[in-house]
Amino acid sequence: MWDNLNLPGMQVQQKSTFIQSFGGINFINNILSKSCFSTLVQSHVGKRSAKAVYSYSDILSQLFYTASIGGDVLDDNIVLKYQLQDHPTLQIASPDTVEYAFQELKQPTVISSLSQYSAKHFINDHQGFNQLLSALCAQPGMLDNKADCLLDYDGHIVENTKKDNACTYKKTEGYYPVICSIGKKPVYMQNRKGNTPEAYGQLSIIKKAIANCIVNGIRISSFRSDACCYEKDTIDFLESENITYYIRAENCMRLIDALDDEPEWQWVMLDHKKVEVASIEEQVLGGEKNRRIVAYRYKVKGQLSIEERKGYRYYAIVTSDKEKTPLQIIEHYNQRGCEGEHHFKELDNDFNWNKLPFDTFEMNTIYMYAMIVAYLLFHWIKQILSKKISFVEPAMRLKRFILLFVTLPAKWIKSGRRHVLKIFTTKYYKPLYAT
Repeated sequence: MWDNLNLPGMQVQQKSTFIQSFGGINFINNILSKSCFSTLVQSHVGKRSAKAVYSYSDILSQLFYTASIGGDVLDDNIVLKYQLQDHPTLQIASPDTVEYAFQELKQPTVISSLSQYSAKHFINDHQGFNQLLSALCAQPGMLDNKADCLLDYDGHIVENTKKDNACTYKKTEGYYPVICSIGKKPVYMQNRKGNTPEAYGQLSIIKKAIANCIVNGIRISSFRSDACCYEKDTIDFLESENITYYIRAENCMRLIDALDDEPEWQWVMLDHKKVEVASIEEQVLGGEKNRRIVAYRYKVKGQLSIEERKGYRYYAIVTSDKEKTPLQIIEHYNQRGCEGEHHFKELDNDFNWNKLPFDTFEMNTIYMYAMIVAYLLFHWIKQILSKKISFVEPAMRLKRFILLFVTLPAKWIKSGRRHVLKIFTTKYYKPLYAT
C-alpha cells in the first residue's frame, strides 16, 4: 500500500558529532553530588572496599539514572554509559559491577514456621537499607509534616517466574513484600516469598518501622491498614504508643449481630453511592475493652452469604479516633487506595519491580531496595526542581518527567580549562545553573 504513495523526498543532513540525548541527567547528578545522599548511604548501608572504584551510593544513584532514561534492565546501564561518555567526572558502573556490589549486600534468608507441620515462611530484609529509607524520607521537602505522620501498612504481590518463588493466595507465583509507607513514600520493606501472608510478623515490622522513623525525627501519630493488622497485640501496641489507628475489621457473627441490632443508621453518599453508616462501641478480638467500630452497609441483590442473611453487606473499621464522624472515618480509610497502595504501581511499572534481574530471592531483595531508593530519589529531585523550573511538577510520573526534563540534547565542551555543559533547548533551564 505504501509503495504506491508518491511522497516528496525529505532533506536530511547528518552530523557525526556526539550529543547526549538525556542531558537532564547532568543536572540530577549535580544535585545529588552536592547533597547528603552519599553520606546517608555510607552511614546506613556501609562502605565498600578501598580498592572498589564505585561506592554503594554511586551504584544506587546510577540505577536511578538508568530508570530516569527509561531503562528497565541492568544492561541499560550500558546505554547510560554511552549517553554520558563525555561527562568530565561521572563514570558509570557496568552491570557486572552492580551484581558484585549486590552480592556484598545480600542478607541470609530467615526460614520460620508456626509449627513443624505448618508451611515454611521465607523472610529476607536488610536493616541498613530500611534505616536509609526512613532517613531519605526525613529530608526536607519529602514529608508534609514530620511531627504528624500517618503510617500505612500493606503487602503487594510481585509476580515472577524465579525458581525460588512460591504460590500466592491469588494462585500466581512470585514474592509478597510488605511495605510501611508515609504518603506513598516507603520507610520500611520486608520481602517474603509468595506463600507468606502480609499478616505474618506484622507487629514486629510495625515496631521496627516506627523505631526507624523516631531515630530520624519522624513522629507517627496515626496508623492505617487492612484486615491483616486486625489483631489484638497490634491494636494493644498502637494504643500503648498513643497512635490513632484505622484498621479494617474482619466480619464475624458477633460483630454482624451487633451491627444488625444497631437502630441508628444514617444515609450518606460514599463515592457516588448511597449507603448507610453507623458507629458503635463493641468488644472485639476477645478483649474486655470496648472499641469504636465504624461501619457502612448496603442492600445486596442476588445470592446471599451467611453474613448477609438480612440482606445487607457490611464493611467495618475499628478505630481509636473519637472525633471524626463515621463518614469522615470511612473516607479517611478509603484513601489507602491512593496513599497506601499507589506507590506499588510506580515501583512495578516505573522502577522495574516487575522485571527482577537476578535468579535468587536474596539478590532480588537488594534490587527491590535499590529501586525503592531510586523511587525516593525521584520524589526528592522533583521537589527540588519544581521550586526552580515550571515544567517539573511534584506529582508527575516518571514517563512525563523523562519527556519534559530528562530528554535534553546536551554536550560537554572544554573552554578555558573549564568543562561547560552546552544544552540545546528553548526551555528555561537557567535557574538550575545561574549563579
